[in-house]
Amino acid sequence: MTPVSGRAMSESVFDLDYTSWEIRSTLVVAGFIFYLGVFVVCHQLSSSLNITYRSLAAREKVFWDLAATRAVFGVQSTASGLWALLGDPVLQADRALAQQNWCWFHITTATGFFFFENVAIHLSSLCFRTFDLFLGVHHLFAFLGFLGSVVNLRAGHYLAMTTLLLEVSTPFTCVSWMLLKAGWSETLLWRLNQWLMVHMFHCRMVLTYHMWWVCLWHWDSLVSSLYLPHFGLFLVGLALLTLILNPYWTHKKTQQLLNPVDWNFAQTEAKSSPPGRSHAQVLQKKRL
Repeated sequence: MTPVSGRAMSESVFDLDYTSWEIRSTLVVAGFIFYLGVFVVCHQLSSSLNITYRSLAAREKVFWDLAATRAVFGVQSTASGLWALLGDPVLQADRALAQQNWCWFHITTATGFFFFENVAIHLSSLCFRTFDLFLGVHHLFAFLGFLGSVVNLRAGHYLAMTTLLLEVSTPFTCVSWMLLKAGWSETLLWRLNQWLMVHMFHCRMVLTYHMWWVCLWHWDSLVSSLYLPHFGLFLVGLALLTLILNPYWTHKKTQQLLNPVDWNFAQTEAKSSPPGRSHAQVLQKKRL
């Protein structure tokens, strides 16, 4: 394939007729299938190549694969969100109503990801009889919010794209958890990643304040362009992030930096491991 034809193909993805519901719904399905594929490929590769993965319990393997899938989505979201926040002149000119075709692509595929995430969370909860309320609420609001942006052709794209930028912490969370499970919690690499992750969570908090400022500054335009239930859902979700979820996760990640414990599976490890030793430490002991 020549560079010219490659460039033409790249441009055609963002030059689709996004006023067509068929195209938007097709990209939502494509996003779901793509991230389901990432999940499956991660499982296959980790099963074949990673000794830590093979030693995990079934529920932890699912969490590992989900963490990797979220990290891939986090890379996509961070790149597109940063460009919307700092670079795109059209979105900067009108943060309430402006739309871009490249944003349509990311919004539709992100909707597919959040649908996959909700399916995965609930299937995992049914299989393992557990449920993370904060994570479940977060992804339910995310899916419904982005679905509203897909349905409403008048909705501006700036707030949706800055919402995607909240995923900036996700790749660091993935690396942190995997290194912790591998018994690397005492290494400089893990601590450096943890410092960066905590910093990203603080950036998330600053970003939510910016989103509130955009809402207040462009209130009339947002009210006129968004369906009232969609706008209300967005405000409630943003309030939950600002007041509860971001502070809670920032606290937990900072706490984890000082005390490297996998709090996602703390109760399971307490039952299966000797007192005073985390799962990572047990694995590290076995390797020695």
